[in-house]
Amino acid sequence: MFDEKRRYQTLYFVFFVAGSGITAFRNVYFEELGLSGFEMGLIGAVMVGAGMFAQPLWGVVADRYGRTKGALLVGTAVSAVAGLAFPVIGQSVADPPLLFGLLLAAGVVFATFRAPIMPIANSMVLDSGLNYGSVRAFGAIAFGVGLVGIGSLVEWFGTPVVFYIYVVGMAAFFLFLRGLPKPETTVAPDIRSEAVRLLTNKRFLVLFVVAMVMGGVISAGASFFAVFMRDIQAGDDITGLAWFIRTVGEAAIFLAMARIGLDYRWQLSLGVLTYAIGYAVYGLTGAVTAILSVQLMLGVGYAMFNLSTVNLAHRFAPEALSSTAQAVMTGIGIGAGRALGELAGGQLVDMVGTQELYLWLAGATVFALVVSLVFHIPGVGTGVAVEDAEAS
Repeated sequence: MFDEKRRYQTLYFVFFVAGSGITAFRNVYFEELGLSGFEMGLIGAVMVGAGMFAQPLWGVVADRYGRTKGALLVGTAVSAVAGLAFPVIGQSVADPPLLFGLLLAAGVVFATFRAPIMPIANSMVLDSGLNYGSVRAFGAIAFGVGLVGIGSLVEWFGTPVVFYIYVVGMAAFFLFLRGLPKPETTVAPDIRSEAVRLLTNKRFLVLFVVAMVMGGVISAGASFFAVFMRDIQAGDDITGLAWFIRTVGEAAIFLAMARIGLDYRWQLSLGVLTYAIGYAVYGLTGAVTAILSVQLMLGVGYAMFNLSTVNLAHRFAPEALSSTAQAVMTGIGIGAGRALGELAGGQLVDMVGTQELYLWLAGATVFALVVSLVFHIPGVGTGVAVEDAEAS
């Protein structure tokens, strides 16, 4: 029998394996169907926008009625059905405008039900008292392991295979989730006043700005990475290898950070810095070896950004709005950034190409880094340096 920690680790592993192929190869699939960079970016932006609005609503419902597990079950089932629609549409519709419209609609449904899964799961892990990093590490491992295999499967069977993998993975996720004990939740007695407390917390708002900018940077960079690798004559298997190397760094930090003892403020700033450096390398060289050489660093940076954002959002939130805080930070904060990143990224790809895109993203990351430095100034704005010295 699995204990609670092992069940959560298994859920994260299955979820990230299932979605890894769509994350890495979705735009490659759209490109093969004849969509332009702008159309790919628009679909990505609309999907993120749908998730951005859905996540806080799902979070409020989960907190207000204590239905976190039920929300995950519904999101899992419906997103699996919506995921299957992508290859069905691609194989059966030839008219370009209709194809684009149907893919856009499928993306909205897919994102509306998939986007809330991870923020709600994060709040369940934190509320249970488990170490978030030790659970989230299994998601990082799964993402890398999944893409190594999926990259080869794409080479053999074509890009539609990533959607079928998602459907199978979500079926497994659903079964494991049903076996998880129903969590004990705190039902918010006054959702409005608690929400006001959350949204007027200056520390939360500073974190929100950093998360929004980095959401755009990370999303645009990930969405067009496979396209970029093809542009520099690297195969899809090399793309999978790059993702695997990155997730080795992620998993190592997720597992080790509690022992390293670096507080969340430093995790946030250093995580942002790695993206500025890594994306600058992308933009300045087209050499595959150089791209692969920074993957480990980017994985470490992503893990630090994720750990700090999730834990700080949980720390700043009223106890009764745990799920809502994660959903607001991920959905509205990171989500708004992702939507803008997808849209701007698609336009930049059409205008300057995939390699120049990463120089623009590196510049945006520098801005996020400057904002994150506010957390290191005692007595300025947030007071985090005094109040959260124990955050390590």
